[in-house]
Amino acid sequence: MTARAKHSTPATSSPAPVVLFGIDSHGKPKAARFGKEDASLAIKAANQLQLKVLAGDDPKVAEIVARLPVGRVHATGRTFVPFIRRDLYDKLIAAAPNGNGHPTSPPASGSTSAAGSGAPGGSAPNLPRNWQEIGLGDLVVAQESLEDGWYEAIVVEAAGDMLTLRWRDYPRERRVVRHRLRLGLLYPKSRVTAETGKSAKTSALAKHDKPVAAKSEANGQSLAKNWDEIDIGHLVLAKDDSPWRAWWEAIPLEKAGDLFKLHWRDHASIPPITRPRFELALICPDATDSK
Repeated sequence: MTARAKHSTPATSSPAPVVLFGIDSHGKPKAARFGKEDASLAIKAANQLQLKVLAGDDPKVAEIVARLPVGRVHATGRTFVPFIRRDLYDKLIAAAPNGNGHPTSPPASGSTSAAGSGAPGGSAPNLPRNWQEIGLGDLVVAQESLEDGWYEAIVVEAAGDMLTLRWRDYPRERRVVRHRLRLGLLYPKSRVTAETGKSAKTSALAKHDKPVAAKSEANGQSLAKNWDEIDIGHLVLAKDDSPWRAWWEAIPLEKAGDLFKLHWRDHASIPPITRPRFELALICPDATDSK
């Protein structure tokens, strides 16, 4: 988490010898600049991620490159290139030298690049209500590693309780296999309903709800079976604010209605965050029984 926070802050005074950029399979632009220490790994990853490489220290694009997020190469070799605004991407393409300024075209409709998504016609993946319901095409949260956190993933294969997943935002990355009880669940109600509830709830909190602080004995870190059960001291997953939008284990310290103040379980030095109940993900209470 600490390393991610450092990398998420643009270092505009540092040279960026390499820029990776392109269009993902859904037509979304992405780009990032990499420092000298990560340049060689970024170049190697460009082909795998189907991204183009640009000399970031070229004076013609220096101003645009300085506005790009800093890319991240983990110790595992996994490279992260976040999404960027379309207008910024267009400026990068326009400023890029000939031969590098043509974006990678997204696959045509019906392409198999997103095969196994389980979401026919590009519809949104299903959000299972419990761990036994998880099936093909469902959107869940899976842990990449202890160091790298959890990310949203889609189930593409199932063999009993062992599920094969692809990372939703990084479909070309290597697929992983996880036991169903080792996955996190996202709030199953529609986003429209959730967003409406968030606005109404936040407004109500400001007027009526008083924060309830955690008691000193609330350190058991028990796991809620559903979102209504989430309370102070429970262990949940919360999404960070970095460009990579990873999920990490967090514990509610205070609550005001459906709004929680949480601290990161394994990163106590990072300031607490505030999240509404429906923006938290659940960890399975029976996970200790899985193999």
